[in-house]
Amino acid sequence: MPRNLILYVIAGLAGFLVFGVLRALLGDEVGMILAAVALIVCIVVVYRNLQTNRKVAEATPQQRSEALAFAAPAGKAALYVFRNQFVGRAVGINVLIDGREVAQLKSPRFTRILLAPGAHRIAGYTGTNKTPGDTEGAALNAVAGGVLVLKCEVEPQLVGVSVKFTPLTLDAGRTDVAKIARMVVPDVAEI
Repeated sequence: MPRNLILYVIAGLAGFLVFGVLRALLGDEVGMILAAVALIVCIVVVYRNLQTNRKVAEATPQQRSEALAFAAPAGKAALYVFRNQFVGRAVGINVLIDGREVAQLKSPRFTRILLAPGAHRIAGYTGTNKTPGDTEGAALNAVAGGVLVLKCEVEPQLVGVSVKFTPLTLDAGRTDVAKIARMVVPDVAEI
């Protein structure tokens, strides 16, 4: 977050500088027209990103407390994916495992998915980006009875965003997930 905040402050200052130069060169009227066009473009981008969100089912308090036990059923692995990032907070990230869409996460939320033991691939995208291919994303190795915790983060790019999954240790992941009050019921509970 601090790195992104510094970039946003620099971009904001650069924007004010460019706006001031254009206003001085072109006059107040043209400067105001450019400001209005920039505002409209920003509104369209935000509206377009928020239109890709879909309705997701919130977990009951009982489902959440069961998930916070961080235990996997016999013969399965438990995968926890969470978002607690401020950047892109209202935009839903579509989470895919082995090419199947399993959940959509806004921030701050988490979900729990059961995995069959073996190799899996997790990827994510926002609704305005293209769906990741079969070779994109992060590789997972699910072990029966094991628990995996991944932090999902939006990485702003020059155009669009990328979605990054960072593996955490069980203790660190348990601490971060326990702080999140809302759990999303996955579309596919088991893969």
